[in-house]
Amino acid sequence: MELPELDERDFKDLREHLMKHNIPINKYRKGVGDGRSQCFGMVRKRSLAPDLSRNSWCDAYLHYLLMRFAREHVEIPFTSIQVNDNYPCAKHKDKHNVGNSYIVAFGDFTGGELVLDGKEYNIRHRPMLFNGAEIEHSVKDFIGRRWSLVFHTLDPPTKFPMIRKLTDYEAVCREGEYVIAWYKDGEPTQYLSKKNGLGHPLKGRKKILPPAPARVNPKMSEAQNLILSVQSHRGDN
Repeated sequence: MELPELDERDFKDLREHLMKHNIPINKYRKGVGDGRSQCFGMVRKRSLAPDLSRNSWCDAYLHYLLMRFAREHVEIPFTSIQVNDNYPCAKHKDKHNVGNSYIVAFGDFTGGELVLDGKEYNIRHRPMLFNGAEIEHSVKDFIGRRWSLVFHTLDPPTKFPMIRKLTDYEAVCREGEYVIAWYKDGEPTQYLSKKNGLGHPLKGRKKILPPAPARVNPKMSEAQNLILSVQSHRGDN
């Protein structure tokens, strides 16, 4: 569904900030490709329930700008925002998303149309709603600087349901710097920043080392070396 075109001024602050603060390169979008594409808002956390993305507290001002843009223009529910910077998005479906996504692009570029099931759409300042989990989509080649925003809803894993909500967090200016205020019932507000974020899901875990390679005695037969290897693994003398 195509939505009314926005004014270039609606992207002014986002554009100015993104010109000075590059989106980090993402090497984990398998099947889509490496590039400057990061998610703000709620994300999956491996062996924990989904929670706020590290990107949100590392660049709390950008989180603030994204939420302000959403309040003014995005009329669908969402939990997360994908920010793409000159990202050559290959054909894919969003397997961890549910429902409609809101997408819009901005910047000085030519080309870069959004391709939905083979049909091309110019989304520069022209938002669209589409279901990325059901519709295969990609981006055509482009020249220039192209940013895009995708507001979407995360589908959490069954065994790790969404405990916290995006509304538990708010970007606020504190002592001249934007940070993320973390609201918890009955507890003092905590503030997340680049120096003080949420714990890493793997922090504190003991690293499981691979088993030591078996020692081979060239003077022994293959069967004898196998017995020696088993005994060594069990700790036998």
